[in-house]
Amino acid sequence: MKPEYKLMLRGLLVMLPAFFFLVWGLSDILSVTGGSIDLLILIPVIMFSVVFIILGVIIVVGIILKRRHVLYKEKYRCKECGAVINLEEKYCAECGAENTIRYEALEKLEDMERKIEDVKGKRSEKRESSKWPKTRRTEKLQEIDDEMLYNREREVRIKKTKLIIGSTREGKLEWIKTQYYDLNRTIQDIADDLGESMMTVRKFLNEIEKLR
Repeated sequence: MKPEYKLMLRGLLVMLPAFFFLVWGLSDILSVTGGSIDLLILIPVIMFSVVFIILGVIIVVGIILKRRHVLYKEKYRCKECGAVINLEEKYCAECGAENTIRYEALEKLEDMERKIEDVKGKRSEKRESSKWPKTRRTEKLQEIDDEMLYNREREVRIKKTKLIIGSTREGKLEWIKTQYYDLNRTIQDIADDLGESMMTVRKFLNEIEKLR
C-alpha cells in the first residue's frame, strides 16, 4: 500500500472514534437541555460535510495546479510555430526549433533533486541528534516518511532520465549503451532510472549487442 493511502487510512481511523465521542457528547447535552433528537443527527452531518467539502476542494485544486506545472504536462505548443510538441522531444517536428521548455523542465527537476537531498540530510541530522527514545510508533512513522521521500526521489529521477534521453528509441538505446558499457552501471540501476523492468532493459541490451 502506498504511503499516501496509509496516511488517509490512519486519518479515517482517527475520525471514526472522534465521530463516536462527538455523537455521545451531543446526546448527553441534548438529554440535559431537552433539545430535539434531530439536532443529534444534523449537527455531526453538517460538520463532517463541511470537512469533506474542504478536503475535496483542496484535492481538486492540488490536481489542477499539478497538471498545470511544466513537469506534469505531456503536450505543449512550440514557441516558434505553435505546433503541438511532446515535452520529451528535443526539436519540433514541424519547424525544427529547439524545445526550450524541455530545458526548463530539466532545471526544475535538478532543483527538486537538490531539495530532496537537503531534506534527507536534515532528516538524518535531526534523527541522530534527537534525545527522545525510539518507539514502535515513531519508527513506523519514519518508515512512512522515508518511503514517501524515496517514491518522490524515484519519480523525479525517472522524469529526468526520460527528458535527457528524448522521445526516440535510438536515444534510449544510446543512453542505455552509455550507462551499461561506459559507466559500468548495473541493469537494476538502469531499470530504476528508466522506470522499466530489468527484463525490458535486458532486451534493449540484447538489441544493442546485435547492432555492435
